[in-house]
Amino acid sequence: MSEILSRIGCPKDLQALSDAQLQQLAQEMRDELIRVLSIRPAHFASNLGVVELCLALHLTFDFSKDRLIWDTGHQIYPHKLITGRFENFHSIRTKGGLMGYPNPEESPYDLFMTGHAGCSVSTALGLKSGDELMGQGDRYSVAVVGDGALPSGVVFEALNNAGSLGRKFLVVLNDNQMSICPRVGALATCLDRARLTNLYQGSKRQLQKILSRLPLAAISPTRRSTRSATVSRPC
Repeated sequence: MSEILSRIGCPKDLQALSDAQLQQLAQEMRDELIRVLSIRPAHFASNLGVVELCLALHLTFDFSKDRLIWDTGHQIYPHKLITGRFENFHSIRTKGGLMGYPNPEESPYDLFMTGHAGCSVSTALGLKSGDELMGQGDRYSVAVVGDGALPSGVVFEALNNAGSLGRKFLVVLNDNQMSICPRVGALATCLDRARLTNLYQGSKRQLQKILSRLPLAAISPTRRSTRSATVSRPC
């Protein structure tokens, strides 16, 4: 039963949830993904793996104004669940139903019909540049790129250009060690080696240890409510 998920009409509704409710929401989202995808062939693991990332992004940014591009686009199911499409989610990948990729005709939160692969950084960078030309430089632009899409030449070109931008532009690497098939190549090997280093593993354990001892003031309902009161978040 989707007790909380059914009440999320748009991302701004997340701001009113407590930390415990957000954890419950994440579980309800996974349950809904499993329920629907168990009766229909669709993208599965890639969506189960980005539930918390999706919630974190929508809690941090205002994507009714800011920009969000998923790469590849088949990671977008959790995003669809909290952007007003929960009631129709059962129709995904059926004739006349929701698309398994971003679709601007479904929601203003889907900016491009993106599929495979490597388009996110260049697209988000183009949107950011356009916003600045239009006098809307306060908009953030966020690209979520998987490690399978990262080696695309267009991604490196966009990163090269973005490095000189120095503005509100963010690239999130979703390193899940997988592409449409196991990814190969020098960059994949480099990421694997970095993940296995004592520095990375030790730093990760130390950070988890520190965070477990800290009060959750940074993501408390009061903090989120204060931010939402100062930022317009229309559905």
